[in-house]
Amino acid sequence: MAKNNSTKSFFLNLFIIILLTIGILVAFFASLGYITKHGESIIVPNVTGQNVDAAMLKVSQMNLKPVVLDSTFYDSLPPLSIVSQTPAAGAKVKDGRIVYFTINQAVAPMIQMPDLTGYSLNSATLLLKSFGLKLGTFTYTASLVKDAVIKQQMGDSDIAAGVQVPKGTIINLVVGDGSGSQMMSVPNILGMQVVEAKEYLSSLNCNIGSITPDIDVTIADSGYIYRQSPSPVASDSLGSGGSQSDAIRMKIGGMIDIWVSKSPHTQQ
Repeated sequence: MAKNNSTKSFFLNLFIIILLTIGILVAFFASLGYITKHGESIIVPNVTGQNVDAAMLKVSQMNLKPVVLDSTFYDSLPPLSIVSQTPAAGAKVKDGRIVYFTINQAVAPMIQMPDLTGYSLNSATLLLKSFGLKLGTFTYTASLVKDAVIKQQMGDSDIAAGVQVPKGTIINLVVGDGSGSQMMSVPNILGMQVVEAKEYLSSLNCNIGSITPDIDVTIADSGYIYRQSPSPVASDSLGSGGSQSDAIRMKIGGMIDIWVSKSPHTQQ
């Protein structure tokens, strides 16, 4: 009799253990969806264009993790705004998912000004764009080659190649009008300093060509011109019965080659 009671007690306990185990398993699987948020997702908000601080706060409040991954620069966008995001807006993600941002830099990066002289207007425009610069105005001046870049300027001032400028800077161009067939008397720049001659020739829509300095000249622009080619109009040819048609002439927009000494002297 005692043996039967012991057997019944064993099976009763076993039955209770099985019921408890089943109950625990049912409770576990029933709560699994809640624990892992199974079947639930968060829709990634669109924060592109927003300030980075506001965007990070908004994403954080949705139980997502914002991370700034990269930066770039667009002058058309506000500084420190969101340029792009990954995952994209509208994507469905799990709670705690990282959202990566690319932001717009606060200050434009500096780049080297390219040398545009001699390029066609179309080529110069493409080159400016590839450097992250913008074409402003372009004005024509007398020159042999139509639409060839003669000068590059920032505002009203000439800017040399290699100068550091902010990305997005507006560059103005002076280009040739192709009027090289028109003629003019060769200007006399003998005795002038090179820097003075450049300004004078620019006012006449002409340019300095090659510069050949004497061996003791260290800075060409500070030297003095003692020879030029083509030669200037001979004053005595006009003063001794010669006519204007006898004067030496050159094409408008042409170049004058010069020879430079350290000190001024009279051409022999």
